[in-house]
Amino acid sequence: MSREYPKLPIIPSTSPPAPAAKVDKYGSLRYLALGGLMVLVTLVGYFGYGVWSMREVWSRVYVVNDPRRPESERIEAAEALARDPRVSQRQRWDLALSRTPPPLARYLLAEGLTAEAVSADPRGYAMAVARSEGWPDWLRLLLLRPLAYWASDHPGEHTLPRESLVELTRHADPILALWARFTLAASEGDRNAADAIRDESRRDGPRRELAGMLATALPGQVQGSTPAFRRRALDMATTWLRDHHPEAVALFDGRPRAR
Repeated sequence: MSREYPKLPIIPSTSPPAPAAKVDKYGSLRYLALGGLMVLVTLVGYFGYGVWSMREVWSRVYVVNDPRRPESERIEAAEALARDPRVSQRQRWDLALSRTPPPLARYLLAEGLTAEAVSADPRGYAMAVARSEGWPDWLRLLLLRPLAYWASDHPGEHTLPRESLVELTRHADPILALWARFTLAASEGDRNAADAIRDESRRDGPRRELAGMLATALPGQVQGSTPAFRRRALDMATTWLRDHHPEAVALFDGRPRAR
């Protein structure tokens, strides 16, 4: 006959629990680190793509500033930069003011400036155009143009310093003075400046055609005119300068031919 043994109480184990796996212990930190690494890789890739996509721009900037290159190549590079939307207004401004590129290259770069160049600091831009020393007339004229475009897009807003515009209307270059009168008329609603442009457009003379284009671009001159319509008139006036401003004519007539 088998003997029954008394049941023994179950004593819980007092041994410490097994340590958690490292994956479980540091899981959240690992995912955070992986997320940060992915963001970093994305940013580096985006930066690298930006540099790669701008390689043509940097190459042209180098050509424009390389005196060892043929002048015709430097001018062609400047013309391409002036038309390239990837080139900022500040870059065009800096290259146009630099004395390193050939004069015609600087002309083309300055011609590529738009009203956007004025937007950051309209007053400071106008004062720089009016009072900076040592600029040839063609450069001051081309840098005045963005002010005219700005005033045409913001008629009567008085955002430009009147004293600077008045100073430019007294410039010895009559073509530059005419553009300054347009800017004053558009920005300030100055009737005297507007009347002077209209009078010039009705009078026989070398600037009659230019005055007619500027008169067409005056806000309110043509019924129902839009900013786009006025910009087209100013574009025509800009093109006119190449064949009629004495200094511009000299630059374009001496343009070197591609080899």
